[in-house]
Amino acid sequence: MANSWDSPSFQSDLGKNGPLETPRGMFPLATFRQRALAWLIDMVILTLISEVFFQINQTDANTIAAIVDLGYMVLLLGGPYGQTVGAKIARVRVVRLDGKQLGYLRAAARYLVAGISAIVFALGYLWMLRDPKKQTWHDKAAGSLVISLVPIPTIETAQAEYPDRPYN
Repeated sequence: MANSWDSPSFQSDLGKNGPLETPRGMFPLATFRQRALAWLIDMVILTLISEVFFQINQTDANTIAAIVDLGYMVLLLGGPYGQTVGAKIARVRVVRLDGKQLGYLRAAARYLVAGISAIVFALGYLWMLRDPKKQTWHDKAAGSLVISLVPIPTIETAQAEYPDRPYN
């Protein structure tokens, strides 16, 4: 078993209730705020990298920046953790609809469609505000979800952590 997302006990039924049920608890879908924070951090990182390449070679800087952007998003989101640096800080992860690792092909598709999501007045990004699974256009195209790694506490967990408080 490569990671906990591949465990046989990891099951989800997002059509019914939204959060992912894992052996470690419930993980809700990421909020707009979490996703915006992750995106902002990633854009700062990628802008800084692009600026470095621009200072080194102005003629090929745009091409190099595009390749770095693609590599950053695909390798990190498609990899075993499903997180960019921004996603790690915002405590979110990108997974397939069944909760497993996104994979590099889906991550590449997600990255390419994200450009379309941004072009049309960012409507593809804002789509998550009305979608029941909080998916953007590029999430829908890649069959992905963005989950929050902040678990939803259960009554049992809360009672164990704070035994003096009533939970009835």
